[in-house]
Amino acid sequence: MANEQTGSTRVGYKEWFREGFMRSPSGIFRMLIMILAIGVSIFEIWLGAFGSMDLYQYSAIFYPFVLGVTFLLYSSRQSVTKGLPTWMDIFYSLLSFGIWIFFLVNSSEYLKRIPQFAELTSMETFVGIALVLLTLEATRRTLGSSLTIIVLIFLAYTFLGHLIPGAYSHRLITLNHFIDDMVYTTNGIFGTTIGVAATYVFMFVLFGAFYTQAGGGDFFFKFAAMISGRSAGGTAKVGVISSGMFGMISGSPTSDVLTTGSVNIPIMKKVGLSPVFAGAVESAASAGGSICPPIMGSAVFLMAEYAGIPYSDIVIAAIIPAILYYLGIFLQVHFRSKKLNLPTMDDVPKFKQVMKDGWVHLLPIIFLIWGIEHGYTAPLVAIMTCGLIIVLSWFNPQRRIGLGKIIVACEEALLRVVPVTLACAAAGMFIDEIMLTGLASKFGTLIFQFTYGSVFLTLVATAFMCIIFGMGLPTSTSYILTAALAAPLLINLGVSTLSAHLFIVYYSVLSCISPPVATACIAAGSIAQADPNKIGWASCRLALVAFIMPFMFVYEPALLMDGSVGKIVESLLTAGLGITCLAAGFEGYYGKNLNFLERILILASGVCMIFPQTIMDITGITLMLIVMLPKYLGRRKPILTKNEGDELIWKHKA
Repeated sequence: MANEQTGSTRVGYKEWFREGFMRSPSGIFRMLIMILAIGVSIFEIWLGAFGSMDLYQYSAIFYPFVLGVTFLLYSSRQSVTKGLPTWMDIFYSLLSFGIWIFFLVNSSEYLKRIPQFAELTSMETFVGIALVLLTLEATRRTLGSSLTIIVLIFLAYTFLGHLIPGAYSHRLITLNHFIDDMVYTTNGIFGTTIGVAATYVFMFVLFGAFYTQAGGGDFFFKFAAMISGRSAGGTAKVGVISSGMFGMISGSPTSDVLTTGSVNIPIMKKVGLSPVFAGAVESAASAGGSICPPIMGSAVFLMAEYAGIPYSDIVIAAIIPAILYYLGIFLQVHFRSKKLNLPTMDDVPKFKQVMKDGWVHLLPIIFLIWGIEHGYTAPLVAIMTCGLIIVLSWFNPQRRIGLGKIIVACEEALLRVVPVTLACAAAGMFIDEIMLTGLASKFGTLIFQFTYGSVFLTLVATAFMCIIFGMGLPTSTSYILTAALAAPLLINLGVSTLSAHLFIVYYSVLSCISPPVATACIAAGSIAQADPNKIGWASCRLALVAFIMPFMFVYEPALLMDGSVGKIVESLLTAGLGITCLAAGFEGYYGKNLNFLERILILASGVCMIFPQTIMDITGITLMLIVMLPKYLGRRKPILTKNEGDELIWKHKA
């Protein structure tokens, strides 16, 4: 059947090591996916609003269901791009739904079972092995070989590590022990990572789908145009603001690029920005949505559960870093626009017009923030906000959400949550493998030996680890892999739990714009018709603040709202000035073009001011004044005028 679809009888071996192709549901197949989407959405809404289930129970019900949907949506190879699922896909899907029924009936029994003491039955062993194998295959289909190979390597270490001599050897782990811990406890697949996917992630993805159906995306673009459309390079600045606002809702940089970039990138090219820079602006702005309150991305939901930090505390702590991140991008776009003398936008909407048509779109965001701040669980707030969106949509006859749009939103949520869920399942396997083998503590010892116990060097090693793990992997996967290995070491070195985990979140997000595998930049490249690697390097320069920011808030907790009001304001102002200087130095412009020496001085000024020490701030401000004052004074033109005594004098006018 697959060969009929591709028109070929030969399949290269490399095909089996790549990701599959996501089918577009149609006909009866579309109807089946819609029914499954409605079913899982009803379960999720019940769970978030009324349900009282143990982590293992709802994870064991949610994940096999999504696993069954995965084999219907994703083909085994990229070359299989058309038609309905093959017979093998249907078999895998039915097997997954069979496992779902097994846990639907028996999951409550495993809450009372003592792991490793009760021998697994033949059926339990079969279900466990099948679930592990199906997870590996589904991970390959949705996310490619990178994550799958990592899990397989550590799987081999789990079973063969006892044969390795030396410090990295571990005790013998039998198949029964492995399956018991991996499948029938919360240490493995049905652990915290899947629990987050089944609660936080799904409900906020559903919220984003409803918000889009109600016209929230259009409102963001008009709102951004209203703010910055009248300034130089207004279209590029609109791209920064609208992509950031939409990314704040979607939490997925790549999907944000594909959604808002299809509008923003062509417009930026049209006004004179290069394809590479236009793609970079879109990529960097979209990536920032995953670290921008109030919703942020799936990695933050994982952080809340994994690190045991209240979600509301993370949101509050992330406000200043998010402001500084977008300030850095916005200023670089502004300085380049002034340097190139780019035009403003045509037909900029007025405040009254934007708010008249779209004021209702602000209310869900306000309600969401209010609910989180008042201690309601994040999934419950997301559910209530979805209900509010539906009610408010009826104020606009063109955007009313009826039964049809509700079904479409549920379907969109299911399609978007599948790869995240598979990433969480594979990450759960990885975590259990390193815990079973004791590799986490051994890895900490290894890093400690290389960094000599230096906090700074350990932070650098952690940053590289995040980017390496993030090559081609979702942000949530990069976070959980690095957090399992590096977070305990950072905390032992004296870094606060919040700073350590948020540091990892930041660099996990940045992996999506870091070459050579920058998934968001690949998406932008396809729209901008430019080299994704060049876009990636340009994105890194635009997002340089995000590369520096994690080190800043580790050494200066005031940037995470941890400190006195005076200290927080001081840190925000000096960091803001530093970022302004860096942006001016990168673009070589501040009022006028800067020469080489001036760029060096202004860059040095920026570096000094973002470094958390008073003497460095003073040095940075001094260097800034050395460059800025002559430029400012040079623009003041003398004019001849008269004083009251009719004496001719010279005055300066800006």
